[in-house]
Parts: sequence; C-alpha cells; structure tokens
Amino acid sequence: RLKTPVWRVDPASIEAWRLELLSDASCISRKDLGAGSRLNPNKASAIPTRKLARRSLTPQRDVLALCRWLRCISEAGRVLELGTSLGVTSAYVASVGWRVETWEGCAETLMKAKDGWRRLGLEDRISALRGSFHSQLEALTSEQRWDVVYIDGCHEEQATIDMVRALEKHVGVCIVVDDIAWSPGMHCAWETLKQLPEWRVSFSWRGRGFLLKAPH
Repeated sequence: RLKTPVWRVDPASIEAWRLELLSDASCISRKDLGAGSRLNPNKASAIPTRKLARRSLTPQRDVLALCRWLRCISEAGRVLELGTSLGVTSAYVASVGWRVETWEGCAETLMKAKDGWRRLGLEDRISALRGSFHSQLEALTSEQRWDVVYIDGCHEEQATIDMVRALEKHVGVCIVVDDIAWSPGMHCAWETLKQLPEWRVSFSWRGRGFLLKAPH
C-alpha cells in the first residue's frame, strides 16, 4: 500500500532550490569520472551550473514517484546513491525519512550539493563521499549494507555490470540502474543484469531498471 510521505522539508523548498540551480550562471570545474555526456564526452571541463542542472536533475514527478516507492519498502530505510550531481534527489530522499549515503567524483559539484543540503537543514541526514566509484567499492566492508542502491553516475556497459555485481551482497531489497536506454551499451548491460540469478524480479520504468531480490 502506498504510504503518504511525511516531509521533513516541504517539497516546495527543494523546488525553490532547483530553480536557483537552473538560473545559476556560475561555472563549475566539472570532473566527470563516468562516460561524460552524449553531447560532450570531454570528462573535464568548465560548465555553468544552470547547464549542468538542466541536463542532470531528475524531474520532480519522477523523484516524488521514487519517494512513494521507497515508502512502500520502509518508512525509514537506507539508500546508497552513486552519482550525487547537484544533490536534489538526495534532498528529496532524505526529506522523506530515509538516510542517504551518496558518492560523487567531482569536488565542486559536491560542494554545490552540500550547500543546498545545509540550507535545507538536511546535512545531518545525508553523508557524502568524494572519489571514484571504483575506489569506493574497493573500500567497502562486509558490514556495509543498504536497503536500496541507486546507480546514476556511470553510463558504461561493463562498468555498470561490474558495479551491480560488486554491490549485490550489500543490498537488501533493490538496485536501481538509471539511464538504461542511454546508449546501446547500457541497454546491453540491462539485458545482462536481468538474467543474473541473484535478481528474481526486474522491471523498467521511465528509463530506469529495477533489480529486486524478492526472496519471497
């Protein structure tokens, strides 16, 4: 049954921050450790914040739907997000009652995100680590576990498959892979992941693939 979220921060406040980002002309020295973008494969470049916001922020209706889905799993769970970007999705998830750990490769982008979380009063509900996904995965211990992992910072076929395999034993419920139609390689990665025996249920929704353990 869908459980109506009890918001710790009014979504209107998060959307006001989104609008600020969408009009922010200041430049970020963007270091992209993933596949870059379709239009600009250069992984190190200066980019206006508003341009990064336009191409990377998840639409509000999608984030709200994801939050409702998380509330179906638990009223207060733990999520790991790979790919912080400007931090709007993290803010929504933290505001709906979940604890968030998020990883980001670009220092200046993460600074923008942290500033927004601080202003919203969510900094105590979100922990952020900077560095490559590969180095963070190598540092994982057997005790580290999350209910849900959201992968939204890698658009390379084999790297995506490897990350899901590395994270499988650290996940209780589901791994979400964003941008499964981003490229032919990502589509192939999704087709491969669906066949892995660890994931008993899979479905796709608005360009995202959901892999569920569903032991029952």
